[in-house]
Amino acid sequence: MKIIITLILFFLVGFSFSQNTTRFSQLNFAQGVNNPAAIAFDGELMVDLIGRNQWLGVDGAPTTIALNGQYEINQDMAVGLNVFHDRIGAEMTNSFAAQFAYRLKLDYTRIFSMGVSLGLDNSVLNFSGTQTTQLDDPTYARAGYSRVFLNGSLGFFYNAPNFYAGISIPKLFQNTRDGAERGFRPPRWHYYGSLGFYLGEGKYTFNPHLQIKAAMNAPVAADLILRNTFVGRFSIIVGYRTEKSLIAGVDFLVSENLRLGYSFNYDIGPLSKVKGASNELYIGLAFPYNSDRYNFSKRRYLHKGRSKSDYSKNSRRKHKNRGRKYGRDNKYRAPIR
Repeated sequence: MKIIITLILFFLVGFSFSQNTTRFSQLNFAQGVNNPAAIAFDGELMVDLIGRNQWLGVDGAPTTIALNGQYEINQDMAVGLNVFHDRIGAEMTNSFAAQFAYRLKLDYTRIFSMGVSLGLDNSVLNFSGTQTTQLDDPTYARAGYSRVFLNGSLGFFYNAPNFYAGISIPKLFQNTRDGAERGFRPPRWHYYGSLGFYLGEGKYTFNPHLQIKAAMNAPVAADLILRNTFVGRFSIIVGYRTEKSLIAGVDFLVSENLRLGYSFNYDIGPLSKVKGASNELYIGLAFPYNSDRYNFSKRRYLHKGRSKSDYSKNSRRKHKNRGRKYGRDNKYRAPIR
């Protein structure tokens, strides 16, 4: 755990925080949306869908939809497909990226994962229908544009029975309209971090979750989310966003294959009468869920088969003993939360 915390601090030192990368209040369910290393941890075949509509009632307010499909190839590797649709005012961006994650098994309850993604961004600026205060404003007389850019991401994720942490760079390449800042420019990277704990088991579990974003020369942006789970199936969420916004929501484990969540942000800052609330809906599917994030008394298994990356002598010894106990086919799945 010390190694992971040090890694996170290394990424964040020297940077202030940014608001430009999309962030969701229910990201603890869909870590893979912004971090390619955090895919297929809860199930062998998974789909996470999150839709967020900000500043309800404001024309041209940001609307974002993220779809993340994930598949576990084996214990060491997983792949995913990440799709984004983001619209704000006259500008719209559609992103498609293939993800790959490689996992290092530290022992039977802890995994460190490294992930990358590569894909395309389609940026569209459409001035048709734009309302302006000046009739026939020449600034908006252009037809707009549509451009396609290469993009990718990089991430790391650590998972243990009662703790998880991740750090990622969602956009490795800069794509500006004028091309002046286009390409691989590390000083302009945005960093996304998250960490959380599971405290208690049985009828009540407390899951504090912190997510932060960092970039040079930008104000702080962070969410603190407190998730309270009851009887292993129902959760109430409260939290705070640094833009002076309150967070509240609920989520349900509907069945062994389906979970649903809803949350909203209510602004309490000086623009609260203008901005309105932001709404967010989450739908998750898995076939099956190996960890439902509700019944924490059942640890997550370490997926199927024998890992190629068993670096611990003690872990190898345990693996050998387990193989003798459960047969040569090694179909027993070791638990992990």
